[in-house]
Amino acid sequence: MKILLIILSIITTFLAPIQGLLILMILFILADTIFGVYASITLKGLKAFKSHKLFNVVVKSFFYLFSIVLCFFVDKFIFEDSLFQINFLFAKVMTAFWCYIELKSLDETSMTLGHKSLWVLLKEFFTKVKDIKKDISSIINDDKKE
Repeated sequence: MKILLIILSIITTFLAPIQGLLILMILFILADTIFGVYASITLKGLKAFKSHKLFNVVVKSFFYLFSIVLCFFVDKFIFEDSLFQINFLFAKVMTAFWCYIELKSLDETSMTLGHKSLWVLLKEFFTKVKDIKKDISSIINDDKKE
């Protein structure tokens, strides 16, 4: 038990620089899984939910996290922590890629439930923010004229 604790603490210490990336990836996987289960139960009922499909989450999590750690090893031991003056560039790019895939999966699940695409919602949000900015600018300019 003591040896297991020592090995776990060594691994945790070694992976500390990418701890945030790994936690971010876990959160994306968790969000996609919870939303997927919700959508499955909503569309097909509780009887359609099968636990053997959740095993894919384990495989996906292991693959995503292992590939991020592998990229961290490349960054650490081949490029000596930074490439183009960005620390752990490969690990960050790999995490962004996997997060994009999970975000796209969340978007597809949302559209399956009948909602608008996440990208359409973001575009509408930024359009509204841009309009508000124009309104504020015109109010400020009108006050300066008076």
